[in-house]
Order: sequence, then structure tokens, then C-alpha cells
Amino acid sequence: MKILNPYFLIFLPLLALCFWMIFGNKESESVYYSRADSLARWGISSALPHIWRGLYLAAIVLAFIAGLRPAKGINRKEEVKNARDIFIVMDTSLSMNAVDLKPNRLETAKKEAASFIRKRDFDRIGLAVFGGVAMMQSPLSFDRKAVLRLVSGIKAGMTGEDGTALGDGLGVAVKHLAKSASVSKIIVLLTDGASNRGVISPEMASDFAKNIGIKIYTIGVGGRGASQIPIDHPVFGQVMGRIDDDLNETLLKKIADETSGKYYRAESEKAMSEIYTEIDKLEETKILSSTFVEYREYASLFMNAAFVLFVTAMILRFALIRSIP
Repeated sequence: MKILNPYFLIFLPLLALCFWMIFGNKESESVYYSRADSLARWGISSALPHIWRGLYLAAIVLAFIAGLRPAKGINRKEEVKNARDIFIVMDTSLSMNAVDLKPNRLETAKKEAASFIRKRDFDRIGLAVFGGVAMMQSPLSFDRKAVLRLVSGIKAGMTGEDGTALGDGLGVAVKHLAKSASVSKIIVLLTDGASNRGVISPEMASDFAKNIGIKIYTIGVGGRGASQIPIDHPVFGQVMGRIDDDLNETLLKKIADETSGKYYRAESEKAMSEIYTEIDKLEETKILSSTFVEYREYASLFMNAAFVLFVTAMILRFALIRSIP
């Protein structure tokens, strides 16, 4: 809570004066008594003749508080240091349906990527996916809700061509980050296989990223060895098949090392969560200052309450209580 009109405090001595006028300056020439018939019928205490004084004072106090313009901040502006432009590049090849991570590799990757995005309050986030070809899903944007909706809509095989065009996926992100004026440019690349499709090689895309100062974190997804994957059989419907572990860890480590990033292997849901948590900490954005730029004022609330109390006091004073000179 904040006082928007602190200068109104200069009238604070008037509250003491009002208190003295209401309670200290008793009228010696008048006797106050209540309408006994009404009191008996309503069961009201004989203290009623003194209540209006308290209501008058309460109304004055509330009006004074309204004059101070109490308010609560509702919209905050924060000055940050090292805000980043971050591109998430995600593999959507059909092998991401493998169930060695539950419910499968892709859903786990989507869940943890979404959690990571929610924490990046001050960064611009972009999203690209790749299978046999690469697709831009979202350019760099502060609209986290829109990016999160796009992450939620990612599906295996959505590019229309199966395969792992890892270099093309990186290339899409590098091309857009090259236009960024941000000091810190980051790519988080997630895949479960070796590059086997595409126009641009991963090495070439990595060199471009290095030359313009883009840091790449690479994440290899999936357990070591063969994994089970659902397969649609023309006769038996969906059955479980097996896929080999063809993740090219040597390439992913090289990409990360040459761009000052880091390589991770996500063999479980917990490992995936810990990886994104570590990246979030490594790329922490520092808040230099935080101030509210929009407030919700409560002056009218206090003034309305003061008016109600004042009217109630008037009714008690002149309608329910009689004064005899």
C-alpha cells in the first residue's frame, strides 16, 4: 500500500481539533436523552446518545484517509540487466515418440521447455522445430503466452517429412538471432538423433552461431541403448517397436563447446527438468530496480464509508435522539 498524496498529512492536527470539538467541548446547556419508547421496543442501550459522536469522528478519520489517496500497486516496471534473446529449437522427428521418457520424449521435452519459458520474465523467446525440414514456429517475442501455446501444439512428425535436419533447425534460429541487438543470444537445441537430412550441416550452422556470438546449449534426449516406440501396424493396430540409440553426442558436445555452451544428456524426466533448471540459473537475468507504474486507488472506498457514517450519525443525532435546551 502506498500514499499518493502525502502532503495531506499537514492537516493531521485538525484530527486532534475535531476530537476535542466532538468529545471535549461538551454542551453544558443541553441535556441529551433518547426516545425511551423506541429504545425499549428496539432493545437499544442507553449509551445510544453518545454513539453519534463516535460516528462523526470515524467519518472524519475516513475522509482524512481518503485525502491521503491510499493505493496499491498493480503494474510493476522492472529495470533488468542482461536480458536475453533465447531460441528453443526442438526435434519433432517420429523417434521423439519413444517411451523411454514418460509419457514420451517429446511430451517431456515440451513440458520442461514450457516450465523454462514461464521463468524467463524479461527475455524474448523464439521457437523453431525440425524433422526432415525445419520450421519457424515463433520469432523472438515477449509474448510468453503465445509461445507457450505454440509449444503445447508441437507434435511428432508435424514438419511433414521425417528425419533429423539438425543443421537446418539451428540455421533457422541463427538467422533470426543474427538480427538481434541483444548482448546475450542463446539457443537451446534438443534432439534424439543424428543429423541425416537438411541443406545446412550442423557444423556450418554452429560456425555461423559462433561468429556472431550465439551460445548454444545442446540436449540429447533418450536412454542409452534401444528404446520402445509405438508403431501403427496395418493389421494389428498400434504395437510397440524398437529403435536404436543413434544420438550423435560427439557432434552435440562439439557444437556446445565451440559456442561456449554446454552439452547435456536427458535420460529421464528428472534429468530433463534438472537440465532446464541449470540452464535457467546459468543464464540468470538480474533485476536492477523494480517500481510500480500503475496503482489501484482506494480513496473513493474510504470516502463512501465516511459518507455512510456521517449520514448515520445525523440520523441518530436528529431523528432518534432529542435535544432539550
